[in-house]
Parts: sequence; structure tokens; C-alpha cells
Amino acid sequence: MDIFRTAWPDLVVKFDVWHFMRRLAVGVTTDTHRLYAAFMGQLSAAIFCWDKSDLNLLNEAKRQQLIQANITDPSDSDVSVRLDRKELSLHCRRMTRSTEVIGERIQAVLELFGGDSGRDTMGVSLFHELIWELWKQQQKHVECLQDPKGVQLYTQTGTLKKGGVVLPVYRCARGSTSLESFHLHLQRFIPGKIYLCSFLCVLI
Repeated sequence: MDIFRTAWPDLVVKFDVWHFMRRLAVGVTTDTHRLYAAFMGQLSAAIFCWDKSDLNLLNEAKRQQLIQANITDPSDSDVSVRLDRKELSLHCRRMTRSTEVIGERIQAVLELFGGDSGRDTMGVSLFHELIWELWKQQQKHVECLQDPKGVQLYTQTGTLKKGGVVLPVYRCARGSTSLESFHLHLQRFIPGKIYLCSFLCVLI
């Protein structure tokens, strides 16, 4: 890493969130465990949060749709249960939480699934004991999960009207084809042997 900092002193290294999550998932007994999907979902929620203004606008659109469907005075729970992940990703931006909050929330998720709540109906635990050593090793990388400051990760590509409410339509740079192409460009641009890298380099 020092050789990169010498050549490019303004280089900022960011760790890809999915690869980070996969490192922790190594501590899972099997990815077919009935709690695996719930664990990964909670892990993602510990790292990311939705933009409040976008989420409020989507909630209002969904509320108006329910009213138009003759559901009188829908409650907040009525609205939230009808929001799917596809809608959230389409109309709401996500951002990483602070380093401190991410660390605290991941710790809480691991403690939750590391106890009785992490066992299936047969009593099989979701985690190996290895999970705590993995988390100890990965804590130093949490800071690298932060969204790069000053870098716009979302592009508004249009609008969509739902329930009479105009919603923005976003495209995210995370995991996009253009981002993967940038990884390929870096691989070809930097001389030397090729190694598999699980981090994103952002030049600012």
C-alpha cells in the first residue's frame, strides 16, 4: 500500500461492502441455514441507511396508493409492509452509516445471531466459533466502508408517478457495469503481477 501512496498521495482506498460482508459470512456454518438470508439482510442494514427525504416521499406515495385502493387511513405499518426492496432501490438513495455506528450495529447483529436466536428449529447454530475472530480481524476495515466524500454515487435518470406523487428514479454506481469496468482499467493500468483485489480505489 505504501508504494501506491508514494505514487498517488491523493489516492483513497475504499473497501467494497459486499466483499466485506462475504468475509464475515465465512463464519457461517452453511449458507443454506434458514437464518442466513436474515443475517445478511441485518448486516447490510447495519452498514447502510436510506435517505430520509427519499424514504418519506416513497412512504407518502405508497400511502396515497392505498387510499386510492379504498384502504381508509392506512397506518405506518400498512405502508411499510407494502414497500419492497425493488421500490426502495429505485426511488431511494442509500448511504453508509458512520464508522462508530456501523461497528456498534454489526456487533449487535453478531450477538443476536450468536445466541439462541441464531439457531434453527433443529438447534443448529448459524455461526462457527470462528465468527468472533473474523469480526476482530475485520473491524479495522470498517472505516474503509465509508462512502467517499464529494463523490456522487447516485444519478437521477427520471421520475415516476405513484399515487399522484412524483418520485425520482435513481441509478446507483455501486456494483454497476461502469464501476466494474473501472476496476478492469485499474488492473491494466497498474504494472506488475495481477492479484485479486476486493477493494475499490477512488481517485480524488
